[in-house]
Amino acid sequence: MESELPPKEQLAAQAADGRPITQSEASAIAAAESDMTRRGPIKGGPAAAAQSLHDRQQNFFSVAGEVARKPSGEVTKEDAKRVQHFEARALGHPLGKDSLSAEVQHIAEHNAKMRHIDE
Repeated sequence: MESELPPKEQLAAQAADGRPITQSEASAIAAAESDMTRRGPIKGGPAAAAQSLHDRQQNFFSVAGEVARKPSGEVTKEDAKRVQHFEARALGHPLGKDSLSAEVQHIAEHNAKMRHIDE
């Protein structure tokens, strides 16, 4: 029956590809583990991994949304650092130059230069 549970590596690969892990997916995995063990989810097992990845993705979406709602001229280097931190945690690997974080960093650097010129 354990073969019905997705391996943690598969869940991590899904997150690394940027495909969200939904709360219903995490709950279904937890229910399957509970059925299998008859005592609840396995500590450190696929359900725990799925829930952790889901939570990391949601945190990233929340922070990215906060920054995206700001006028672009108000995006700061601190905003870029926050987005980078949460994006890296959500994906589980270092970010590339085509990441959302890189774009936010570019905007923040432009804004810092513009503020310096205005001084």
